[in-house]
Amino acid sequence: MKKNVEIVDVPIDNFTYEEVLERIDDFITKDRKVYIVTANPEMVVNASKDEEFFEVLKSAELVTPDGIGILWAANYFSKPLPKQKIRRYFQLYGSLFSILFSPRRLRYPLKERVTGADLFKKIIESSKEKDWRIFLLGASEGVAKKVVEKLSKSHTHARFVGCFAGSPEVSDEEDICERINQAKPDILFVAYGSPEQEFWIHRNLFKLDSVKVAIGVGGTFDFYAGKTKRAPKWMRKIGLEWLWRLMREPKRIFRIWNATYVFIKLVAKEKMKI
Repeated sequence: MKKNVEIVDVPIDNFTYEEVLERIDDFITKDRKVYIVTANPEMVVNASKDEEFFEVLKSAELVTPDGIGILWAANYFSKPLPKQKIRRYFQLYGSLFSILFSPRRLRYPLKERVTGADLFKKIIESSKEKDWRIFLLGASEGVAKKVVEKLSKSHTHARFVGCFAGSPEVSDEEDICERINQAKPDILFVAYGSPEQEFWIHRNLFKLDSVKVAIGVGGTFDFYAGKTKRAPKWMRKIGLEWLWRLMREPKRIFRIWNATYVFIKLVAKEKMKI
C-alpha cells in the first residue's frame, strides 16, 4: 500500500482512528498478518541514524502519526520553501508557534494524531462488537495483569485471552511465542518501549500462529494500570504531552531533546535538501 506522507523518509499513513479500526477489522477478517507502528518524532530521529530500525518502520503495514511533531513536520513540508533566508526562518518558527496557538492548522495534510494509548482503548472498546481476542505483552511485572483486571470491569465483554511481562531479549522469545500461541489472540499489544518493541514484533510476528495484528504501544499499559499519570487532555491537545512527561520524569531529558530540538533540526535540514 502506498503511503501518503514521508517524514525524513519514514512513511506515515493519513488515517483517522475510525479508518485505522476499519483496516484492523479488514486484516482480521481476511486473515492477514500485519504490524502497526504509532510513530513519534523520537522514532523518526532514531530511524535516521539506524538503517535496521528504518527498515522495520518501512515494512509496517500502517505507520500512524502519534506525536504532534509528526503533524507539524507534515504541515511544514507541505509549504513551498521561500527563496529568502529570513523568510525561511519566519516560516519555520511561525509553523512551530502554530503547535501552541493554532494546532488545528496542523491538520493538513495529515488528518489527526493516532496515538498508541488512544488506539489501544478504541480497540478494546471495539473488541466487544468484533469479538477480537486480545493479548498484552510487556511493561513491568504485574502491570499488564492490572490493566486486564481494570479494563475487564469497565469493558465487561472485552476478550482478554492473556498477559505476560516477559522481556524483549532474544533468549526469551521462544517461551513468549509459545505462551501467546497457546492463548490464540487475534491482536497483540507489545509494550517494551521503542525501538525494542518494534524489533520484537518484526522478528516474531510470523512465529505467532493466530495473531493477525501486532501493535507496539510503549508506556500505554502504565497509563491504564495507574502506574503513570497521563498528561491532562488540554496539554495533549496542544502537543505538550512531552513537557508533562519531562516534569514528572526529568531523567527523560535526553529523549525529549531528541524528540524536540534534534527532530526539528532534522526536519528543517531535510526541507532544505528537498
